[in-house]
Amino acid sequence: MPSARGKANDSTANISKEQSAKKFIEYIMLDGMNGEEQHAHQLSKLLEAFQVERADMADALVSALVSTILNNLDSLFREEVGLAGSLKTELESLQRTFTTIQAVLHDAEQKQWKSEAIKIWLRNLQQAAYDLEDVLDDFQSQAQERGSKVTTFFSLQNPLLFRSSMARRVKAAREKVDAIAAERIKFHLETGVGEAVIEGNKDRETSSLVDESEVIGRADEKGEMISMILSNRDDLSIYAICGMGGLGKSCDIQDLDPLQRHLVKQLVGKRFLIVLDDVWNESRDKWDRLKQALQSGGRGSAVIVTTRLEKVALMMVTVPFRRLGCLSDDDSWSLFKQTVFGMGTNEGNADLEPIGRQIVQRCGGIPLAIKAMGSILSSKSQESEWLHVRDSEIWDLEDEVNRILAVLRLSYEHLPSYMRQCFSFCSIFPKDYVMEKDELIGLWMANGFIPSRGQLDLHDMGSEIFSELTRRSFLQEINEHVDGTVTCKMHDLIHDVATSIKGYECCLIEPNERLKIPKTACHLFVHGSSSSTNIINLSKLPPLRSLILDSNSRFTFNISNPSNFISNQKHLKVLDCGGRLSNAVFKSLKHLRYLRFHDSYVKALPESISSLHNLQTLNLQWCRNLQKLPKGLKNLKNLKYLDLRDCNELISMPVGLGQLTCLRKLSKFVVGKDKGGGIDELKELALEGELSITGLCNVKNSTEAKNANLIEKKNLRSLELYWRSGKYSESCCHHEHGNDEEVLDALQPHPSLKKLCITDYQGVRFPNWMIDLLLPNLVEIELHCKRCDQLPPLGKLGFLKVLSIWEMGALKCMDSGFYGDMESSFPSLEVLTIVRASCLEEWTTTNGTKHFPRLSSLTIAHCPKMVKLPMLRSLKELEVFGANVTVLNSLTMNATNLTSLRLHEYNEPMSIPDGLLRSHKHLETLWINGFSLKSSSVLLDNLYSLKCLILHRCSQLESLPRGLQNLSCLETLRLYGCESLVSLAVNGLQDLSSLSSLEIQSCGKLTSLPERTQQKCIACYKTVCLFDKLTADNRVFHKACFRCHHCRTTLKLSNYLDKSFEGTPKMARPEKHRG
Repeated sequence: MPSARGKANDSTANISKEQSAKKFIEYIMLDGMNGEEQHAHQLSKLLEAFQVERADMADALVSALVSTILNNLDSLFREEVGLAGSLKTELESLQRTFTTIQAVLHDAEQKQWKSEAIKIWLRNLQQAAYDLEDVLDDFQSQAQERGSKVTTFFSLQNPLLFRSSMARRVKAAREKVDAIAAERIKFHLETGVGEAVIEGNKDRETSSLVDESEVIGRADEKGEMISMILSNRDDLSIYAICGMGGLGKSCDIQDLDPLQRHLVKQLVGKRFLIVLDDVWNESRDKWDRLKQALQSGGRGSAVIVTTRLEKVALMMVTVPFRRLGCLSDDDSWSLFKQTVFGMGTNEGNADLEPIGRQIVQRCGGIPLAIKAMGSILSSKSQESEWLHVRDSEIWDLEDEVNRILAVLRLSYEHLPSYMRQCFSFCSIFPKDYVMEKDELIGLWMANGFIPSRGQLDLHDMGSEIFSELTRRSFLQEINEHVDGTVTCKMHDLIHDVATSIKGYECCLIEPNERLKIPKTACHLFVHGSSSSTNIINLSKLPPLRSLILDSNSRFTFNISNPSNFISNQKHLKVLDCGGRLSNAVFKSLKHLRYLRFHDSYVKALPESISSLHNLQTLNLQWCRNLQKLPKGLKNLKNLKYLDLRDCNELISMPVGLGQLTCLRKLSKFVVGKDKGGGIDELKELALEGELSITGLCNVKNSTEAKNANLIEKKNLRSLELYWRSGKYSESCCHHEHGNDEEVLDALQPHPSLKKLCITDYQGVRFPNWMIDLLLPNLVEIELHCKRCDQLPPLGKLGFLKVLSIWEMGALKCMDSGFYGDMESSFPSLEVLTIVRASCLEEWTTTNGTKHFPRLSSLTIAHCPKMVKLPMLRSLKELEVFGANVTVLNSLTMNATNLTSLRLHEYNEPMSIPDGLLRSHKHLETLWINGFSLKSSSVLLDNLYSLKCLILHRCSQLESLPRGLQNLSCLETLRLYGCESLVSLAVNGLQDLSSLSSLEIQSCGKLTSLPERTQQKCIACYKTVCLFDKLTADNRVFHKACFRCHHCRTTLKLSNYLDKSFEGTPKMARPEKHRG
């Protein structure tokens, strides 16, 4: 953190500094209130402490699979009256066997952790069940190819031959299952032991919410750390917090990651605070090299280290380290109560307290364990349930490290088996991987992990599972986007637990790791990076059920025919890949339920995809050149997700899409002109999340539009309406606009909508459902409506955060009709964009009314007639394209808290008044593009906080403006297209003590740079080039970046610059390229 400058700013600087320090320390010392430790080491380290093998913890989870098979058998008997002879007999025998097995499965899955024999038995059963599932899949797929029901097929040719063939396959599978089922007797398994039940007590669920900002039991440690950091005046102080995993050394500091990376790049000469979290390195040589780079900072810099190893703490610290102890009994009980009952709520049954205190005592004062226990018990209200947790045998594990894993394991054991499957499958993703909710549910469905429950759709059941895993902190960092997309992450330590459970089946290949794939692997995720040079021999892979090749993967596959390889993986249920596969591939993948392409070059998909009758998910996001879908897509009756995000070249939809009644996600629909491709295909689809409808110029009238039935789609969150789209957009851009208004009136969405975009609408008025504000939950609105001369009263929308107004050429005034009759209009609006409103003259406000109290970002572009604007004191970011001096003065005079200002002029160069930024002491980023800026300008005076300065196309600028040398906070300086620029500065750049990046392009008259172009890196002491040569290509100079190419340290430019440019070498202007 930079030190305060000037006596007048000392107080403010100290307050800011103290607040910043407190923020860091609160995060570091957080005692587990947000779950567990943020950067726990890999489970292999923990398992070394347990002295157990990873396989000992792995679970064989068969219950959900058996349930799926029984449901499939029920479906066959229910739908097929033609089953007869030996085939029917074998299927009935299988049903009885699996029903018998199902009765003891829960007890077996509970006991497998202590019995290797039971675990092996379950795995054998699992493999046999997989084989049988494939047989049933083949049976149903062949039947679907010949008709909608199996009876249709049996009325065709060779029914006896088919029945005989299937009977033999089913008999072989049944005999294998019978042999395994018979072995259950020797394990003395109990029948009728029920699954874990997820209670739906809404009062308890609501009260379990926790304010993550509260910290319990760490006040002394936090205060001591803050005091040490603020009083530090040494060159570099290193503090260590030492303790075992789960004590709360770390925290969720993800939001600070970008800030930390920014600080690391610019350490030189700065006073900084860096957190090195969860350090395991014991090599003094490696630490000394890092410490050498850290010592380049300013006096008072500090590093905080969290570690579990005392040896590491002793090696790194410069002051005595702090050993973090366990929570006291009182703090432990407070944390437990807060997790179970919530803050400030009734503590429930008084009889539970003594049991709860005993459970807390067993947690040993470890916040991670306490929080996990609280998560289990927050949904349990019976005394017997609490006693069951207290008396669990899992507490028999000894020592503190074992206790943490025991608690996490106990949380896992209290999940139903199908939910354990879903949780442990997440181990296939890399750590810190951002997972989409619908992606997870699609993968769970494809692998048969989600059981059917009555009439509940598998998608809805998957959503319940996701919510429960979230509530119990197995999935964290939940982020719901305005378009309905939900993302999450898995905590590192939780990921380790999942890996220990499912590691024998789920295999993750990451860059620079040994590529050893176990023979038991069923699910493979290949995760790559641009630096990876690994080679994977696909031909030696075991039969897989999931193959996910990450879109960022750069692995080399040593196989000549990928299509042939994938065709031979006949058991695949999940395929996620890039590249182009032949039409023949999909004819052999009858079991496929999840298919994702990420090929930006593909224009059409193989027609054989239409034969994948089991397909549930078809994800084509980022297929930017895709123009058409398979014609037979309507045959995929089980399809639930069709993801067409960013498929912007799609020109049509296959006919009959409305027949896909199971479809829940359809991100894009192109309205066609022909029968079967109209907007009425959307009528019966219960869509969720995001929907973009393009080609609305093909809708003939309001009756057609109303048949889309948008008003009944209550789970839609984002709706985009385009009157043209794709390749045929030109044919729609001049369409007759006589029916646009009635069409838009009939496209009224459900009130639950959060995002609305209307583009290329040719009507002159907005629909009644917008004027009457029948969408009260809108958070984001984007309008491209060039013939509308008035806006709806959007100021009344209490949740609106983002408003974009584009190309509204008929709009002349934004006045009271825009605000609505409210005491405070636009109470939540944060971002406002107005672009190409060519007739807009006035933007007025109403006296006595509070407008835009939270507006922080404003963009005004190409509004040449605008002369009057409101006072917007809350603005932090302002960007203006092509505005006059009056507008600039009006905006900048009132918005004195700006941190970012971008000014662009694309017509005749306009002068900027010298006093324009006189009051903007908080400005950090300034971009001036196309203005007449002179070297004598005092524009930069008083901008003491400026960190980034970009001067673009300032044609009259001969040298950098005066006042530049006073910008001691300036870190980045970029000069583009300043054709008159001869020298960088009158006094050089030596006073820019923070400058770390200088970029120069297209400055044709600048022919000299500092002569000291080679110096020693202060971090690794190797020779580095500070400047690229000023070679030019038609006056375009290469970018100069000052970073050591040996150790990647960003260097402090001012350390290497001469006091002046006198005597610096001149460059001969290079010849232009020929031709």
